[in-house]
Amino acid sequence: MPFSVKQREYFDNANRRWNFKTGATRSGKTYMDYYVIPKRIRARIGKPGLAVILGVTKSTIERNILEPMRNIWGTDLVGEINSQNICYLFGERVYCLGAEKVSQVSKLRGSSIKYVYGDEVADWNEEVFEMLKSRLDKPYSCFDGALNPQGPNHWLKEFLDSDFDIYCQKYTIFDNPFLDKKFVENLCKEYEGSVYYKRYILGEWALAEGLVYPMFSREKNVVGGEVEYKRGHQYYVSIDYGTVNPFAVGIFDFDGRSSTMIKELHYSGRDRDRLDNEGYYSKLETLIGDLPIEYIVVDPSAAGFIETIKKYGKYIVKGANNDVLNGIQEVTKYLNYGLLKIHESCTETLKEFQQYAWDDDKPEDEVIKENDHHMDLIRYYIWTVARQLNRWIV
Repeated sequence: MPFSVKQREYFDNANRRWNFKTGATRSGKTYMDYYVIPKRIRARIGKPGLAVILGVTKSTIERNILEPMRNIWGTDLVGEINSQNICYLFGERVYCLGAEKVSQVSKLRGSSIKYVYGDEVADWNEEVFEMLKSRLDKPYSCFDGALNPQGPNHWLKEFLDSDFDIYCQKYTIFDNPFLDKKFVENLCKEYEGSVYYKRYILGEWALAEGLVYPMFSREKNVVGGEVEYKRGHQYYVSIDYGTVNPFAVGIFDFDGRSSTMIKELHYSGRDRDRLDNEGYYSKLETLIGDLPIEYIVVDPSAAGFIETIKKYGKYIVKGANNDVLNGIQEVTKYLNYGLLKIHESCTETLKEFQQYAWDDDKPEDEVIKENDHHMDLIRYYIWTVARQLNRWIV
């Protein structure tokens, strides 16, 4: 496969101690590194110091770096990570370590490092990166890294704007001439109107501010009409559990492509008598009625309520995946595609869409933990259920 202009530019000009490619997803940032890494390793064979590949986890290193390199260079030149976290690459012993926690790279403390490749650097633990600064101590030591930008107050952005010996190249999605135009159009549509468009399409260090879902619209995402059972559809329930905070339930109708929240329950222990798990279960059963439910997903912290549902044996229940930021990103896609709709009778849910906001005072992406109970149950459903049903979405 030929190289893009931006890729060739990096290969020819990234000759500093710190070399970075930042920018959009699928913009071709990492592909060039499958050729940069062997170039760097071969140039330092026999010289003192360790060679290292750092990623968020060892599994992401395997998926993002080693497996694609193996497909290009073969298994003789690109080995597997062994039990000592070592992989043999192009004749050199290379440590492959996760950088999500500083404890995972503790073995590098006190070591001299001649080369580091960094994958998804913005997702690392900051202490890991700080440790590297003192370990790249040879005249020939250098670092290559790729990342998707996050907020403008991120610790790595501060480093990239400093006067260190840095080469930094920015990519947008449009810098990759090898992507199918329809794919690019779909990707732009997925993130339209959100902070993710600025970050993952335009490659900007953008602040998450204002409403979390500004693309939500009544025209595209709200439906009316009679709520009734439809043969051939599948029905799922998602629950955000609260005792003093609201107990929120949503029932979703999946028609084979799109999901519609057709019923909601909102019970606040602040406004009325507090209920125990048995009381909540009774209300849940009434809300479901005769609908055939595939299974229920529940806030994973609500272990007691999950056991109550299991005790009666009427419904299959699972703990939801509570990955907040990835879940929000996925809900954004569904809203933009028009694949998530809310019935007009779900008034508490519709109200929260107009109130659910980013916390502008936090340095990293965090939502304000108010007016979020129905937003949480929607996120549980989309991230735990719908993305398994809609595998065609990017």
